[in-house]
Amino acid sequence: MTLNPASISALAAIFGSLTGALASSLSTWITQRHQDRRDLLAKRIFHREQLYSDFISESARAVADAIQHSFQDPNKLIPTYALVSRIRLSSSREVLTSAERVIQHIISTYSEPNLTPDQMQSRVAVRADPLREFSNICRAELEAMQKQLR
Repeated sequence: MTLNPASISALAAIFGSLTGALASSLSTWITQRHQDRRDLLAKRIFHREQLYSDFISESARAVADAIQHSFQDPNKLIPTYALVSRIRLSSSREVLTSAERVIQHIISTYSEPNLTPDQMQSRVAVRADPLREFSNICRAELEAMQKQLR
């Protein structure tokens, strides 16, 4: 059985087309898969930014309340505890540990005597920020996640 030149040319064209289509399909699949991973990571970064921002806002309110009042209403800490539980679901051990330290600081601040406005100003002057460590750890985690997007 011999193949004539026309049959060889036709088979070459068919196999060439199949190879091109396969390469194009494979390239599209790889690109789409990479894009899907980037989109998922971007959503995770956005979710954590929102979560950390919410925790900072609620904790700042609780710290301000603890400085000015005695611990009378445990319901004031429910939003902060809920956010710590949400942090526990998705964040690193370092972020969680820092968030738990913020909660401990809030509770210990409630047991201290209330501060006068002058005492609050002096704390601000020496930059006594109970949320600084948490914010720095969160920023480092988010930056590490953003590096994965590049």
